[in-house]
Amino acid sequence: MAKKTKEQIEDENNKLLEAFESSEPEEKKDNSNEIDPEVFLSLKDKLMKKKEKEQEEVMEVVSHRSVSIEIAVIGVGQAGSRIAEVFYKKDYDAGVINTSAQDLKFIDVPESNKLLLEGSLGGTGKDLDLGREIFEESDNTVAQFVDRVVDGNNMVYLAISGGGGTGSSSVDTMVPMLFETGLPVGVIYVLPKATEDAQSKRNSIETLSRLAKMTTENMVSNLIVVDNARIEQIYANLSQSDFWQVANNAIVEPLHTFNSLTATASRFTSLDPSDFGKIISAGDCSIYGVMEVEDYMEETALAEAVIESLGGNMLASGFDISQARVGGVIISGPESALKQLPALNINYCFHMISEQTNGASIYQGVYSSDSSEDKIKIYSWFAGLGLPKDRVESLKRESEAQAAIAGSKEKNRAAAMTLDLDGDKVNTIAEEVNRKIKKKKSSFNRLQRGSRSSLIDRRKKR
Repeated sequence: MAKKTKEQIEDENNKLLEAFESSEPEEKKDNSNEIDPEVFLSLKDKLMKKKEKEQEEVMEVVSHRSVSIEIAVIGVGQAGSRIAEVFYKKDYDAGVINTSAQDLKFIDVPESNKLLLEGSLGGTGKDLDLGREIFEESDNTVAQFVDRVVDGNNMVYLAISGGGGTGSSSVDTMVPMLFETGLPVGVIYVLPKATEDAQSKRNSIETLSRLAKMTTENMVSNLIVVDNARIEQIYANLSQSDFWQVANNAIVEPLHTFNSLTATASRFTSLDPSDFGKIISAGDCSIYGVMEVEDYMEETALAEAVIESLGGNMLASGFDISQARVGGVIISGPESALKQLPALNINYCFHMISEQTNGASIYQGVYSSDSSEDKIKIYSWFAGLGLPKDRVESLKRESEAQAAIAGSKEKNRAAAMTLDLDGDKVNTIAEEVNRKIKKKKSSFNRLQRGSRSSLIDRRKKR
């Protein structure tokens, strides 16, 4: 049986009420059939309560799915696809693109939301030139896929990792293509872990440079930089199998929290959709993070948490927070906790943020949550930042050091592949050439060559 709509339920309830109110008991000798007014009022009361409950249930469903900005997400490469998958599970429109079939296989989105680009053995082997060629040759196919995913949305995000090949190499094609849709374009850009190789770090620096140029040209409205090396520090005790899932959720949660809470009413302080729109379209780089506070009743606990968050719990490092032009801070917790939280504690928190951002426009929101945990969460988002120069310099140093080691290994390759044949060591190509020349001039070799030549000549004559 089909589920009744809200309008159908209301219509039936109204008709039932009208029937009750217009009912007049027939005069009969047997008064046992007469309607008891008290029973009738009790029924009406139950009916009204049922109607109110149904309306509340409808409102809960609507508010649960409501967001301020309808965002589509295109994930490219393995890391970008995993991020897009998390967004998809939160009811965002998401599509994933890869050059490797096996990397697409376990991405939990519908097959129609996946696009495999052929043109290599599978993947790009961190070769940015190869990846760029594949995307350039497939631009029509990619454009059709993108148009279908982003249709009906207000903004589109490209999610990529800087350390790989497919995601990094896609930006030259993907960013202009997304810009041509007419929607504001955001990029979620993930820097590599500290343990990744020199090539990954070189790729990440080169791709960040390209994205920065596109951002200054206003093709990218919001460049969110997150750093797997920082996430690795925050969640240091995680196993390797759990790290990527937790990392991807940590990347998506702050953005989704801002987008969903700003679409709901607050009994305390609201950060409305227009405020969030200013943050998400401020241009240049953005960073965000979340911090949990258990001793929130301590006068300076929230302010101290913000200081710690700016120092260690944001999802990227190396930024100068004082450059921020705009930001948002959302304080969230159980209603019971918010009701007893002194206003002074919150004021200290926002005063500290204002000081650290050098007077940037900071939008504030305080929202109750359904959490049963007696703790406060602080979500911070700062936009309009320059590049994370300290982190970039660190990546350069790490890349150069690892490249030097790789170069040394390459130089020692010949020696490592030399075999000692009873004291006759063949060390270099030059020595091998000299050896062959000497051998060629020897009497025995001339004899051998003459013999073979005569044999060959005789065969030809036959």
